[in-house]
Amino acid sequence: MLIEFSIENFRSFKEKVTLSLLSSSDKSLDDNLIKTDVLNNYNLLRSEAIYGANASGKSNIVFALNSLKNLVKNSHKFQKGTKIDYSPFKLDKKYLSLPSKFEVIFIKNNIRYVYGVSFTSEKIIDEYLCYYPKGRKALIFERKDTDNYRFTIDKKEQKFLSEKTLQNVLYLSNSTKLNYRKTSDVFDWFKDTLKIIGTTDHPQLIEDSIESLNKDKKLKEFILKGLNEADLGIVDISASIEKVSIEDLDEIEISPESVPNFKKNFMLKTSGEDIQLINMEIKTIHKVLNKYGDELNISFDFEEESEGTKRLFSLIGLWIDVLRNGRILIVDELDTKLHHLLNILLIKLFHDPTQNKCNAQLIFTTHNTNLLDLDLFRRDQIWFTEKNPSFGNTDLYSLIEFSPRKDKNIQKGYLAGRYGAIPFIGDERIF
Repeated sequence: MLIEFSIENFRSFKEKVTLSLLSSSDKSLDDNLIKTDVLNNYNLLRSEAIYGANASGKSNIVFALNSLKNLVKNSHKFQKGTKIDYSPFKLDKKYLSLPSKFEVIFIKNNIRYVYGVSFTSEKIIDEYLCYYPKGRKALIFERKDTDNYRFTIDKKEQKFLSEKTLQNVLYLSNSTKLNYRKTSDVFDWFKDTLKIIGTTDHPQLIEDSIESLNKDKKLKEFILKGLNEADLGIVDISASIEKVSIEDLDEIEISPESVPNFKKNFMLKTSGEDIQLINMEIKTIHKVLNKYGDELNISFDFEEESEGTKRLFSLIGLWIDVLRNGRILIVDELDTKLHHLLNILLIKLFHDPTQNKCNAQLIFTTHNTNLLDLDLFRRDQIWFTEKNPSFGNTDLYSLIEFSPRKDKNIQKGYLAGRYGAIPFIGDERIF
């Protein structure tokens, strides 16, 4: 479970901002809360929606989490001199030489962890990991000025591991690679628990949905229910994956001309040094009536379906996995290609304790103001990004800071500019 994520000097974020999933004292929508003994008197939120104008920095929150996840997952593979993906705030010259900083606080296996890192393109500057195994803070490691380490546990072992860690490599990643058990849980949280998807449909998402579809009948019923919301004509769906190994790409040219229906069904997939050609076949069945009133089942190729149906199918497999395994799902522009009612359907699955039994969490950016409804979200679940017009940096804040009444029309207030985070459109003519 995610508690907080802080960003500093990354893309449009200049000074430190924090996205918090700690609940406020708001007493509404109790089902939207995760109750945990780990945080004593505090609860966590099951979801958060982030609003803001175009180019206000909403997506940069997603990019920041994804950047940190990728650094954790991959930095142990870096060679000496490999550049770190570094994107400082560019509208203030002094920040171009300052490190980007991230801090994430989360719960795994009923233990709270705090992990932080700062870095430039050349090296890791600072890095630290603390945890609370018995409710008390304990330091696992602290790294300052790149090469100065401090350990309070397993000192001899950790000192050896630190000496094997390059300046441009995270100690968290390298120590996990070298089988240090106290960092492996944190590494696994980034790798397995934190799931991030963007605005475009990646073939892997569709493959996940196919696997979910074929796993058991209940999953298939759930997927059909969701698809039925998107298109009332769909009564059944079938899908299969054929994996073909490619041993020598120099002799096989993969192109739309060399493979029939290349764009529709095929994708190249790499796993380590292995390369596979994946053929995905998806058929939907629509029930219609002929002119005599008889029912007919008509088969469609997946590519013939609407963009909303395809988008929902690409999401549903991951959605099920996240809910069943208590993961954290970050989605950039959830409303892309999806009807408002489909957005509500997907969000309510996280808010429903009977569907979300493992305390999964959802964080998403959106422009859909119809979701600004205090019957769907608590006030502390709604967040805004706003770019400073003079300096270009992004601010991040919650609706709870405005203390609106629970019977207030939040959508109307937002569109009227009461909470900021909307585009300024002047009266000048474009043409």
